[in-house]
Amino acid sequence: MAEPEQHPQSSDLPPYDLVILGASGFTGKYVVKEALKFLNTPTSPLKSLALAGRNPSKLAEALKWAAHPNSPPPIPILSADTTDSASLRRLCAQTRLVLNCVGPFRLYGEPVVAACAETGTDYLDICGEPEFMERVEAKYHDKAVETSSLVVSACGFDSVPAEIGLLFNSRQWTGPAVPNRVEAYLSLESDKKIVGNIGTYESAVLGVANAQKLVELRRSRPKRARPVIPGPPPPKGPTIEHQKEINL
Repeated sequence: MAEPEQHPQSSDLPPYDLVILGASGFTGKYVVKEALKFLNTPTSPLKSLALAGRNPSKLAEALKWAAHPNSPPPIPILSADTTDSASLRRLCAQTRLVLNCVGPFRLYGEPVVAACAETGTDYLDICGEPEFMERVEAKYHDKAVETSSLVVSACGFDSVPAEIGLLFNSRQWTGPAVPNRVEAYLSLESDKKIVGNIGTYESAVLGVANAQKLVELRRSRPKRARPVIPGPPPPKGPTIEHQKEINL
């Protein structure tokens, strides 16, 4: 009689769908708050979640804040430090996806990318630092391809509003017409004072201070063929401008 086919047990898979690294930080707390909305909801693929960072008590406080006014759910809290590569590899072994909220990424992001690329774990972050993103692409692309690790940066405020706006705008066009160029404008409104945080400020200062490194990195890499886009090229002008028509 033939032996029954052996199927891999669930224990062979990482126990968590997602680990949020740096969950007790200024932005990390809001990421946790949003993630809880999708955890174990009928239409969501997110069935298991863990938080990770250096300080378990701060992570527990962040979870309590994110769950308010409800009681915090029993979400595991894991220990990991961006200066400890072994702890990052252990973290990667426990999850399918790491969402990194530890910035500035120029200072703390690369070890996390390295651990994910090495172990074949998928990686997302909320980075908006071009030099970091291009540097880790140049350094870890081949290894990530080898281990099937998907590394995607800029999954935060710097890019998501513009991406969503582009998708919405593109869907309003019917073939054969297609948009050649889309300009995005952003307006912030709040009943309270809009403030930044020290992490964002530090990232901006370091980005400006190291702008030449980005130029050098781009010059050192092989030239890529640019996609052929029909229609006139975008006009050259200031990065930030004021539009009188919409008063923005």
